[in-house]
Amino acid sequence: MLVVVDANVVFSALIRKGKPFKVFIANKIFRVFEFVAPEFLFFEIGNKINKLLSKTKLTKEELSEAFLFIKKEIEFISFDAFSDKLTEAKELNFKDSPYLALALKLSCPIFSGDKGLKEQKRVPVLNPSEALLIIYGKRFPNLS
Repeated sequence: MLVVVDANVVFSALIRKGKPFKVFIANKIFRVFEFVAPEFLFFEIGNKINKLLSKTKLTKEELSEAFLFIKKEIEFISFDAFSDKLTEAKELNFKDSPYLALALKLSCPIFSGDKGLKEQKRVPVLNPSEALLIIYGKRFPNLS
């Protein structure tokens, strides 16, 4: 299943190594999701490594290792591939419009822990707990 990854879950995965990180680990084993993200996600997180270091209990090496692992699990998509959906996405949620635009373009859900993003009803949003349930075959929500 194709799923757009939001920066929110990547930051969470790198800070706490909690449920969001477990989703990436479990998905590497079971390959339920094919993760994609706008290419700027990689740069956005890379530019905030020092901020992440100040919030995490991981060493710089552990943080870099976790970041490289997550980066390998995501296919990055050029803005040109989904820019035609940006106006529509901005109407749903301005702050997360690039993620919404990509999800609209690919007709797929978003993996995010952002409660505000889940308030819009056009694009399904899977939080980390829901994603883990799907990976482990416990439940498959109606994503249409």
